[in-house]
This record gives sequence, structure tokens and C-alpha cells, in this order.
Amino acid sequence: MVDGRRLSVWIRRYPPLRWGLKAAVRLFAPRHHVGAVAAVFDDAGKVLLVEHVFRTDHPWGLPGGWVDPREAPIGTVQREIQEELQMQIDVRALLCVERIAPTVMANHPSHLGLAYYARLLSAGQATPSGEILSSKWVEPGEIEEDLSPFQRQAIVAGRALFDRERAASEERPASGRGVRL
Repeated sequence: MVDGRRLSVWIRRYPPLRWGLKAAVRLFAPRHHVGAVAAVFDDAGKVLLVEHVFRTDHPWGLPGGWVDPREAPIGTVQREIQEELQMQIDVRALLCVERIAPTVMANHPSHLGLAYYARLLSAGQATPSGEILSSKWVEPGEIEEDLSPFQRQAIVAGRALFDRERAASEERPASGRGVRL
């Protein structure tokens, strides 16, 4: 039987053992894909939907993309929305996390999905890139497109946060003092 404490000391003390352990972890540890999307709301409470070129199961959905190695997921949604739509957003909260299994029509692997609540910073219409066919602002209760269940859940949670922010801003005293969310 190997004494865990003694093994730990040896690994920390001898660089070749650390390198070996690092190589073994890289070879045998599970790898996961991570996708991040944002439920972006404008000042009127409408959510941004985009029609994606590469999504075959649910072409319409929230903007976002794959998290690059060494990239924070919040940075992913900010980068993707800037690259794909030339828009600036303020990411405010994590809405939901879920394992996303591929459907029959999907071209994506099984992955961990992260959905964030964000507010639009730059005014104006989105300017779609080559990865986006079209975009539109929609009242959450009036969405007719076939969205994934995960993204519908994110929109509902995002709208609840939007409504709380709006209610809190209306309750602030006229002097401008109050609690910022």
C-alpha cells in the first residue's frame, strides 16, 4: 500500500515526478467542450436572437460560442458578440449551467453549456458576420422560433433579472442614491 502523504512529498520534491504526473493527467483526464451564450437584453426588455449558420438542430438562439482554452467564459460571450455582431455588452450574471447532449440534427458534441445575463451597451442594430444569417430583438413571451430548452430557460431567467433590475431602479430615491445591482 502506498502512503499518500509520502507520495505527495516525493511528487512535490522531485521535478521529474511532477512532469510525469502532469503528462499522465493530460493523457488520461477527461476533456470537455464548453459553450457560452448570453441572453442580451435591451432597455425595453427585448432579448437578442440570432440565426446561426452552423447550428443545425436549433438555428435560432442566443449569441455565443465555444470557450477557447485559457479564456474565461464571460470573455467568450463578449468576444463572440463583438466578432459576430459588432456589439458591446455588459455581462452581469450567470443564469444557468447544464450538460447539453446532441440531438439527432445537431452538429455539436456533448458539452457543458453556460448561459449569462447581459445588457446591451452599444445602441443600434447588430451587424451580422459570416457566422450569423440574421438577428432580431424579440419580446421573450412572443418568441416563435424553435429554441433549445436550455436557451429558453436562460431567456426566462434573464427576463426575471431584467424585471428585478428595472423594479430596483424605479424604487431608488430621486436623489440618485440607492443600491446598485
